[in-house]
Amino acid sequence: MKKVYVLLFSMLITALSYGQVYLYEDFSEGTFPAGWTKEGVPAQWSISPSTSAGGEAPELKFTYIQQNTTSRVISPVIDMTGIDDAVLSLKHFYDYYSAGVTIGVATRFGTGEWQVAWQLAPSSNQGPKTQIVQLTDIGQADFQFSIFISGNLYNVDYWFIDDIKLFSPLALDAVLSSVDVPKFVEGGTSFSLKGKVMNEGTTNITSYDVSYTVNGGPEQVYSVTGINLALGAIHNFTHNIPINVGEPGPYEIVVTVDNVNSGQDLNMENNTITKLVSAVPYLPAKKVLAEEATGTWCGWCPRGTCNMNYMAETYPETWIGVAVHNGDPMVVADYDGAMGGIIPGFAGYPSVTTDRTSGDSDPSDLEAGYLRRINAISPATIAIVNAAWNPETRELSFDLESEFVAAVNSELRFGVIFTEDGLSGTSSQWAQANYYSGGGQGVMCGFETLPNPVPAAQMVYDHVARKILDTPYGTPNSLPTEIAAGETVSYHYSYVLPDTWNYDNLHVIGFLVDSETKEILNAENVISSWVGVESGLFDKAVTVYPNPAGDFTKIDFTLNQASKARVDVYDMFGKLVYSVKESNLPAGKNSITVQSNTFTNGMYVMKLTIGNNVVSRKISIIK
Repeated sequence: MKKVYVLLFSMLITALSYGQVYLYEDFSEGTFPAGWTKEGVPAQWSISPSTSAGGEAPELKFTYIQQNTTSRVISPVIDMTGIDDAVLSLKHFYDYYSAGVTIGVATRFGTGEWQVAWQLAPSSNQGPKTQIVQLTDIGQADFQFSIFISGNLYNVDYWFIDDIKLFSPLALDAVLSSVDVPKFVEGGTSFSLKGKVMNEGTTNITSYDVSYTVNGGPEQVYSVTGINLALGAIHNFTHNIPINVGEPGPYEIVVTVDNVNSGQDLNMENNTITKLVSAVPYLPAKKVLAEEATGTWCGWCPRGTCNMNYMAETYPETWIGVAVHNGDPMVVADYDGAMGGIIPGFAGYPSVTTDRTSGDSDPSDLEAGYLRRINAISPATIAIVNAAWNPETRELSFDLESEFVAAVNSELRFGVIFTEDGLSGTSSQWAQANYYSGGGQGVMCGFETLPNPVPAAQMVYDHVARKILDTPYGTPNSLPTEIAAGETVSYHYSYVLPDTWNYDNLHVIGFLVDSETKEILNAENVISSWVGVESGLFDKAVTVYPNPAGDFTKIDFTLNQASKARVDVYDMFGKLVYSVKESNLPAGKNSITVQSNTFTNGMYVMKLTIGNNVVSRKISIIK
C-alpha cells in the first residue's frame, strides 16, 4: 500500500518519548505522486524502475540537460503548526559528470522565497547513502520543502532519490534498515548474516544486540559495542555466528535489533526483518548475462567493444554478452528505451550491467561483475530445447525449459534475446566515434591507432542485440507464479527471422528473470538439438579417455566429411586454459590429444567444435 502520510497537528509533540512521521514518499506506485509538483525543467524528473538510491524500485530520477538553471521537486503543503523542528531524510545517489552543479534541500512558507536547509556541490559520485537534514523554525500551516538541483545541469549524469521522510525523531530509535542473506544456498552449508543498522533517534547509539532465529529455533545473539552512531549514521554488521542450513527446503530467518545502549528502543516496529532462504539439493549450472549500452556515435564506446571481446574470448562457456545500440542503424527501440531501468545507476554511454544487478557500471567492470555473479545460485537450470529451423520460411522455433531446485512463489519470467555477430554497413552512421584515437587516452586494444571516427569500412560489430522477446523484461505469464521444487517448466517460442539477419552469425539467448527485482537468475545460449552439417556428431561416437586423466587425454570422434576441428578446455570458473586446432581432418575416425600435464588437479570442461556443432564433456585431472 502506498506509504504517504500528511498529518495535521494543533499541539506540540516532543521527540523525547514520541516520534511522528509527517510525510513519507517511496514512489512505489510508479507514477509521479499526487500533491507533489515540479518546476524548472520538469521533464527531466521521472520515476525510474531502478534501485540506485539504495531503496526499492521505483525511485525519483533527474536526468541531465543542456541548461543552466534550477529545477525542483516540491512537496505538498504540510500543516506543521506547533512543530517547530523536524528531520528530513532521503536516500540518494548522485552520478557525477563534472563540476558546476549544486544539489540540496530548501524550505518555504506559502509562496515565499526558498531558504536553503542543506546543499552540496559534488566533486565526485555521492552515495548511495542516506542524507539527514535538520529543519528548524518550520511550525506553520503552509510549510513546504523542495529537493533541488542547480547550475550547469549538463554536468550531472543522473540523480536518484528515494524514501523521503519528514519526521520528529524519538530519543532512542535504532532501525534495522537492511539484511543481506542469499536467496538460495546449497543444502548442508552455512553463510554469514550481514546487515545495516541506522540511527533515527536524537541520542547517539553506542551499542546494540542483533539476533536471529532459523525456523523459530534458538535465538543467536551478537552484541555490537564500541560504536558511536549519530542521527542518520549507519553501522554495517556481520553476525559472528554463521547460519547453518540442512536438508533442502525453505528456511525462515528472523533478524531483530534490540538492547540499544543497554536499554529499550523506543520504536520496535522498525527493528525486525524476516527473510526466506531456500536450500537447494544441487547447484544448477550458471551462465552470466552482461548487457552494454553503446552506440556508434559514442566516442568512449570503443572501451565497451574491447572489454566485451575480452570477456567473450576469456569466458566463452559461461559469459554471454549483449550490445544494445542507441542512435545508430543497429538500434532496437524497445530494448534501447529500457536500458535506463535495466542498468542500475545508468550513467550514460558506455554503461554495463551484469545479470541486471548493481555493482558494475563501466565496461572495465565486466570481469569483476562476472566473478561476482558466476557463483550466484540460481533456483533453476535453463536450457534451449526442441529447436527447429526452416530456411525457407526463416522460422526458428524452440522451447525454454527450466528444472527448479527450489520452490518459487513469485513471478519469474522466461525471455529471449537474439544477437548477431559480424554486422557492418557503408553509411557514415556505421562509423565508430573514437576518443582513443592518437593514444592520448591510453591503450584501448588498437583503437588508439585508428582515426576518429573509425571509417565504416573498418568496423565490424559483434554481440549486437537484434530482438528481445516479448518485452525487455521477459515474457509475461511464461511461468506459473507457484512452482514446486523438482518441477520442470517450459515455454514455446517461435520467431520469423528478418531477411537482413545472417542466420549463421545468430546467437539465441534464453534467460530467466525475476520480474520484481529485475535480476537475471540464469541464462543460456546453446541450443541442444541444433541441426548442422555434422548433426550426427552430437553425443554420438565421441569418446574422451583416459578420464580421469593425468598428463594427457584424448577425444575421439567420427566425421562424415573432411573438416576442421577445435578443442577448448575450460576450468570450472569458465576460463579458457587450453586450446588446440586441427585443419583438414579426413572423413572417418579422428583423434585429438590434449596435453594436460600443466593442468592442476580438478574438474574441467572440454569442448569440441566442428562447423556449427559443439559437444562438451567433463574431465577430471588427477596426478
